[in-house]
Amino acid sequence: MDASSTLKEFLRETEVDPSENHRARLLQAYDLVNSELVAFNFPIKTVRLAHKIYGYLGNKGIHKRVELMNRFLQTGNGNLDDKFWAKWELVDNLALLNLYSDMIKEQQEFLRWCKAHMVQDYWLRVMYDSTQAIGWFERGMIDEWFDIYHALISKVVPTSANRRDRALYVETAAGLLVHNLHRYDQAISEIERYRSIVSEDALWDEFDEFNSRIKTYELGVYGGQQQWDKYDQVVEEAIQIIKDRMAKHERGTPVEINGICDMAHEIGACLMWEKRYERAIPLFEYAIAKQGTGVTHFYYAVCVWATEKNQAKTIYHLRMADTTTKGNQGLRSRYKKMFLDVEEFADVHDDKKFLSIFSE
Repeated sequence: MDASSTLKEFLRETEVDPSENHRARLLQAYDLVNSELVAFNFPIKTVRLAHKIYGYLGNKGIHKRVELMNRFLQTGNGNLDDKFWAKWELVDNLALLNLYSDMIKEQQEFLRWCKAHMVQDYWLRVMYDSTQAIGWFERGMIDEWFDIYHALISKVVPTSANRRDRALYVETAAGLLVHNLHRYDQAISEIERYRSIVSEDALWDEFDEFNSRIKTYELGVYGGQQQWDKYDQVVEEAIQIIKDRMAKHERGTPVEINGICDMAHEIGACLMWEKRYERAIPLFEYAIAKQGTGVTHFYYAVCVWATEKNQAKTIYHLRMADTTTKGNQGLRSRYKKMFLDVEEFADVHDDKKFLSIFSE
């Protein structure tokens, strides 16, 4: 078997039984792809496959991704799009490792390279990621990040082709203002900019998805300002939208089920952070039943532990978070830190039963 077919087998086995650890199959794919990379001098197809395989290997895999991107870029292989992808992944995986000083240096160089080689739409993608943006905040350079943001968002000509990239960039700016900086008045201005971008075309394929996500930032503002009447109103509006879409899906009306689950997860997360666990739980349960991403299992485990102290149930969902493949590339290395950061788990932060769950 080659690396590609071995990875497919790992994914199939995990899909059938995600509660089991299929690491032996994954490590087989890892060994095979490493051999293929060297044998064929890092062709882009194999590099992308290796990147995917490494994503399921926790911190070790994230470090290997950084090495892989550097090695690929040194070969000179690939076209401009391939090089853009590799540079973006290099920055992103440094962010996942919390190597923020290195990340910022690489991202600054990436932006200079992109301006020299790529059209304007690509410039937004260099900077729009929220995980990367948090690195600038953590290093005390958030004002520099916003200087770049305002320069790019005002310079790049708005088109339907770059609408999604503009929405993601403004979403990241709004998120920083709400969750990291607590500058709620500025956040409201960015949320309105976000809304105006999304509203450019009500027939846009991603209109419903982004229009729904606006509500999570509104909840962040209202929660931060303790405007609970407005908070509750937005929650009710969001849950009603989710229920309406659930009903349409059950009737067989074409509705993207992952979109419903994503919204249920995001609203559930907002409720969870405000300790409104009972309202969050049904949203997470629906998303788990219909989609089941790792991070949804994790947040559900937070709610279960906070409300029930049910050790078996909590451990099951934490283990599902760590082992499931859906939405989990690059996340496995982060669950242990997330566990140690969540105050709901403070009473078991040093419990070996819990700590043994997570991949390193």
